[in-house]
Amino acid sequence: MSLNLLPSQAKFQMDKIKATALSRKIMTIFLITFIVITILVLGVEQGAKWVLNLQSNKYQSAMNSYLQSSTEIVTSQLIKFRAKLLGKVLADRFEYADAFGVVGNIFDPSIKVKDFDLKEKSFFVMTVIANSADSMKLLESRVVEINSGAESQIKKVVIKSVTYSKQTLEWLVEMEVFLK
Repeated sequence: MSLNLLPSQAKFQMDKIKATALSRKIMTIFLITFIVITILVLGVEQGAKWVLNLQSNKYQSAMNSYLQSSTEIVTSQLIKFRAKLLGKVLADRFEYADAFGVVGNIFDPSIKVKDFDLKEKSFFVMTVIANSADSMKLLESRVVEINSGAESQIKKVVIKSVTYSKQTLEWLVEMEVFLK
């Protein structure tokens, strides 16, 4: 820059020098601010990545331990469920065994049970054979006795059909037995 020492020119040159110096200061401040902000942003980003990586490692280790124990938990729950289910099945089977025992022993030994079939949980259809009139009277009196409430485990007995065979001289009685 050349200096002109004329008073009219010097005034403008001084303003120009001051403006140039001010613009350099502003540019320097702006550049320093930009560099500081950039360094801070990069530092914060790197710090966030580092913290995120730490947390991710903690999360992965926790997930791995949960995944390892999840198979044990599922197996344990499955065993508990199967044991409970088996217990219910066995309880029902014993209940059915008791029911078959009750139905099989309703009548005297002189009345033969030909067949009995479980239709529902506490409903049996049974066929019996009475080989004499006395056995038939005994069967009828036992049915009346059961229907009057003398048996604690049997609700009622309904005779569905009675057939007499002249060839074998036997009464064939089909009935429904309802348990309590």
